[in-house]
Amino acid sequence: MDNSVSIIGYGAYIPLYRIKKEEYEKVWGFFSGKIKEKSVIGYDEDVITMAVEAAQNAIKNSEIDKNKISLIAVGSTSPPYTVKSMATEIAMALGIPLNILLLDFTESEKAGTTALISGIEIIKSKGGYGLIIGSDAPRAKPGDNIEHVQSAGAAAIIIGLEKNCIAEITDYYTYNFEYIPERFKKDGSTTFKDLDIAPYSNYAYNKAINGSVKGLLNKINMKIDDFNHIFIQGHDARQPTRVIPNIDKNKIYTEIINIIGDCGAALTLLGLVGIFHYKANKNDKILITSYASGAGSDAFAINMIRKQEKKEFVPTIEQYIERKEYIDYEKYLKFKQLIELE
Repeated sequence: MDNSVSIIGYGAYIPLYRIKKEEYEKVWGFFSGKIKEKSVIGYDEDVITMAVEAAQNAIKNSEIDKNKISLIAVGSTSPPYTVKSMATEIAMALGIPLNILLLDFTESEKAGTTALISGIEIIKSKGGYGLIIGSDAPRAKPGDNIEHVQSAGAAAIIIGLEKNCIAEITDYYTYNFEYIPERFKKDGSTTFKDLDIAPYSNYAYNKAINGSVKGLLNKINMKIDDFNHIFIQGHDARQPTRVIPNIDKNKIYTEIINIIGDCGAALTLLGLVGIFHYKANKNDKILITSYASGAGSDAFAINMIRKQEKKEFVPTIEQYIERKEYIDYEKYLKFKQLIELE
């Protein structure tokens, strides 16, 4: 029995504003993390506006009737409201009827892939189309090492059961173990904190990623070398290249992290969109793996069927990456509302 779910279309959104690592070095004397620059959420944006942009692009690219969407699942660590549904607001903005399943996931930095897993199981059971979104703009206090790489972005994919598709998600595996989160956000706080214990952080990251990857490979009876392209969620571009032993590093796609930064719950789905756009060709096999502090890792095996056709007036991830305006550190603090410290 075919257990796969199809990806019918996808879209992305990356904010206009960027800040270079050199701006941090001017202010703090150093830059923590291996990235070139990062995207910065605008003063008039939040995770919902970014999610709507990515979702509109995905719907247009898929060419489906949006009224046939039966599920919206969105993942983020930085929702604009404590008690209010992101998915409901996104559906209203898109003009989608509200009598569908509307799911919010905010539990961790892998909330985007949690949304994807939930969508996969629901669509396999009930059919229809699912709109899966990762949209995030995590924050920490200025000066904290983790804040240097935190960025903003959104990605959306349309999943279904039809075979006329961009790609097939053949299977997934989620790995969890009991451990103290090295990165967390306390109740009522808007900023992340870090234990700042590098050996422990590396241990947790390595165990979670290797656990999900090995579990998936055993489940689908494949080897890591069978995959053409790999994306591993990481806080910077260096981290994913160190985690899996004896792997061809040329297969690991890190450029999206290097030029955008760590956009939390949106990063793994944005990595997949980047692979679709820049790297993958027909029949290529793709492995993507998310990671969340204290919450484990999700790994997915995906088969590329065909390239998504370029639609007029639908921006691609490449166009969003190339469209940018650099800002200084003072404007950056204003945009991210980081001037008033806790």
